[in-house]
Amino acid sequence: MKSNTVLFFSVLLLLTFAVTILAELPGEELTQEHLDQIFQQHYTEPTGSSLQKLQPLRGDSWLEEAMKTWEAPPLSTQQASDNTLIPFGKGGVFIPRFTETSFEPDLEIYSSDREYILSGETGKTYALEPGEYRVVLGSGSHRQRITKDVTVEEDRTVALMPKWSGLIIDVVDENGQPFRGEYELARIDQFEPYGRGYGASPEMGESVRTWILEPGIYKIFGVGEGYHTLSNFVTVRLVPGELTRFLLIQDKATNDIRGGGMVQMAQTSSITPSWRYGANVGGNVHFAADIKRDVEPYTRNTSLNLNLLFDTWLVYRRKPADWNTRFRIEQGFNVSDWDITDMTSYPDKMTINSLFIWRFLPWLGPYSRMELVTSFFPEHIKRDDEKWFSFVDSDSVFNPAIGFDSSKSFEAQPSFSPTTFDLGAGVNADLATFRYFESKLRVGVSSKYSRYADRYRRFEKSNIKYNEGDSLEYAEKISNSITLQKEKNADIFEFGPQFSLGAMLRIGRYATAEAELKLFAPIAPVQRFRSPDYDFSSVLSWRLTRYLTLDYFYRRTLKQPADLDIPDDNSSHGVWLRLHFSSR
Repeated sequence: MKSNTVLFFSVLLLLTFAVTILAELPGEELTQEHLDQIFQQHYTEPTGSSLQKLQPLRGDSWLEEAMKTWEAPPLSTQQASDNTLIPFGKGGVFIPRFTETSFEPDLEIYSSDREYILSGETGKTYALEPGEYRVVLGSGSHRQRITKDVTVEEDRTVALMPKWSGLIIDVVDENGQPFRGEYELARIDQFEPYGRGYGASPEMGESVRTWILEPGIYKIFGVGEGYHTLSNFVTVRLVPGELTRFLLIQDKATNDIRGGGMVQMAQTSSITPSWRYGANVGGNVHFAADIKRDVEPYTRNTSLNLNLLFDTWLVYRRKPADWNTRFRIEQGFNVSDWDITDMTSYPDKMTINSLFIWRFLPWLGPYSRMELVTSFFPEHIKRDDEKWFSFVDSDSVFNPAIGFDSSKSFEAQPSFSPTTFDLGAGVNADLATFRYFESKLRVGVSSKYSRYADRYRRFEKSNIKYNEGDSLEYAEKISNSITLQKEKNADIFEFGPQFSLGAMLRIGRYATAEAELKLFAPIAPVQRFRSPDYDFSSVLSWRLTRYLTLDYFYRRTLKQPADLDIPDDNSSHGVWLRLHFSSR
């Protein structure tokens, strides 16, 4: 009994002592409230006058989820593959990339007292003396670029958390073909205009540049439109740490925006890790019958439209090679009033194109390309309310020997006309990348062949000339006809060097200037070295105040192949003074 009493008090004394020791242990209790507070301290960062809060994700961190959108490897893989040596006594800072380094704007590093230290590319480690530094990166003028403060410690490399956003805008026409369209970009939740952007030109082996921007809501709109335009625009929301790939659809002739969104343009299936393929097959049938009851007797018009699409592609991507081949057929048929003999075909286009790029250096790489475009069926002109087709000769004189044609439609262009075949090869090079200046050069050779068979075009009736005595006899009849003029056959072949030079200059903190010159100087069959085709464009954008911007644009184009009757010679310039204000 006595021993049990002693044992009981001994255990009680030990428990009391243990509780006293545990109560005095260092540390804090890890409650859920405390964990949320720590996350907010680490993953909340000032952007302008407000805080951009990143909420924790269930299962994965926000960064792991964001990295799934990158075209570059994850941050840890990028850092592990970087072979930069940090000298003894120094530390390092690593700035990750979303895409290829050559596609993203360069960065700058300043000391804490704003002294310039160095500039370079994303995706690399930079060795620095221990201390406080400021990293400046992103798109736009110098004032619009993103700034991040970082502390460098001796013998340690710190990775900068990518809380900025990436945006790639692929510009295509309404048939899904990439081309060098133009657009403007502005942030609308905290107003910031970023100027003009461009699609990639396949014939010059170009790739789309990546915008590096602060998270927010951005407006993509047609060139020259006001910031508050309610037409010719689309919007996109950029999330911290994520790369957004945006598809912008434009009219190739006017650059008007037809649509857009975060759409994968070419879903692919994998053959091997390097080879991918895909295909789109579709079509539609439309039948319509129109009955007019406001006249006697009633009239009925019927039409049947059939449209078919076949699009397939094959892609090979394995550094340093990139090869993309596409085959596309668009075919449409229209039958009116069930008359098969009066069938017309539109659209009618076959395209085969192939582009090969070998980027053996981040800033330098050769390319080669091929494109074939033709049509399978003749092109017809239909007469609607007119009663005849009439014809003029090459001198614009009415030809009574041909007379009039009363067919419902007339063959204006035969099958496989026009047919164009284009071959090219060259080199892409980044000439200079400095703090306030960037320039790119593309040099190559191009071989272009175009075949135009017998074809007719509409002729303005007011310009018709008559032989003596014909005007009174035929004028009334011609007024009720569609007048056509025959164009001469043309086989255009040109071979020669082509050249493209682009530059961007940051002027102070608030302005940017961009210019691009494209030249094509054939040497065969006609030597036109002194009279080349060229396309020059320039844009100056100046942020005068927070609410007022000034833009100036100039463009000059000249195309003068020897076998065409009329050269393409145009110039244009404009000044936009644009005001933005909205109450929030």
